[in-house]
Amino acid sequence: MAVLYLRFLMIYSTSDYERVQHNYEKILGYYDSDDTKKSSTSVIPIPDQTQTLEVTMGMNLYALSGFDAVAGQIEVVGSIQMSWYNERDTSNVDTSTLAIYVVPLSVMWTPSVVLVNAIDTVEKVGSSTYRPRYNLYTGFVEWNPRVILKAACDPDVTYYPFDRQTCSFIFTPWNYNSQQINLTLSSSTIDTSQYDLNSAWSLVETNAETYISGENYYANFTISIQRQYMYFTINLVMPILLLSTLTGFIFLLPAASNERVGFSITCFLAFVVLLQTVMQFLPESSLPMSLLSYYIIVMMMFSSAICLINIMTLRLYQSAERDDFVPGFLKTFVQIIQCTICRKWKKTSAIEDYRDLNVDWATVGRLLDIFFFIAFLAAQGGFTFLFLLPLGLRS
Repeated sequence: MAVLYLRFLMIYSTSDYERVQHNYEKILGYYDSDDTKKSSTSVIPIPDQTQTLEVTMGMNLYALSGFDAVAGQIEVVGSIQMSWYNERDTSNVDTSTLAIYVVPLSVMWTPSVVLVNAIDTVEKVGSSTYRPRYNLYTGFVEWNPRVILKAACDPDVTYYPFDRQTCSFIFTPWNYNSQQINLTLSSSTIDTSQYDLNSAWSLVETNAETYISGENYYANFTISIQRQYMYFTINLVMPILLLSTLTGFIFLLPAASNERVGFSITCFLAFVVLLQTVMQFLPESSLPMSLLSYYIIVMMMFSSAICLINIMTLRLYQSAERDDFVPGFLKTFVQIIQCTICRKWKKTSAIEDYRDLNVDWATVGRLLDIFFFIAFLAAQGGFTFLFLLPLGLRS
């Protein structure tokens, strides 16, 4: 208060200073009872207490501190704009001097606005650091406290890491119903003129609206943010795609190298590690789950199937070493595959030329390797297209 007086003293002459001081003391006296000398800042400043006071709200967004999908919360830095008319009796004031006064919060009525969906605590917005600006002549009050808001936000990670999140900051005048305070908005959007860009998220759009629920007015400020996906694409999605492609090439390893089963198990464990890595960035929720998680699980199933099939084909190569008899249905299967290949490359349809081929277990094993290599590669490509195309369309 002394600093405020000193500022006025520097600007105005002695007579002006005295008039400003008189007006300032007049303001302080509005909220003091002559009998008890106690503050009456809890009384809505309108003569007719049966009427409704209109409070206009707005929001400035300065920075997005972070979005935690696992915890389901968002944190932003901004300010809340509030304005209303203080209809106190302003008679006996000097209208020839300063009109707007910066008044201490402790002596001025302010709406007890709280963030309903706050994470850590539910407290009144604003502190004594930020003082209201009071126009003594018109009764118009402006209050713009700076805030750090940490609100609950239900994440939708279906298209992670190309996901878009929509979060709301819901405010209400606590202890005041709609018959006492009517909330209106200064704008249908959030003011982002002073917004600092975030390296992890880009701001897509904002929206603001008011509504009545029960007996209270609510102001809902909504922001939509898009994840910057390049980091996750290079460090997470690309390794998954490369590993998926690499898994099918197990069938091209020589059976005599004895590395097929070990390689397939290594690929399976690599998918397990990648799945655990992805789950660190996602909430522990069944609905909705990320398409990327489903894709990794499907690739794990492919890796398990490839491991089992390789074990069976290795037994075929062992039968070749023992020179065991090849059953007739396998000979027919081999002849069908050979005939298909011949028709494609040699343009012939003479199936009879291949019925008398000498089919042994080594030939069966080699053809099955080629067959399963093509089949698994095609199946993996189909599932990759099915799961990852929606993700790519979100980018």
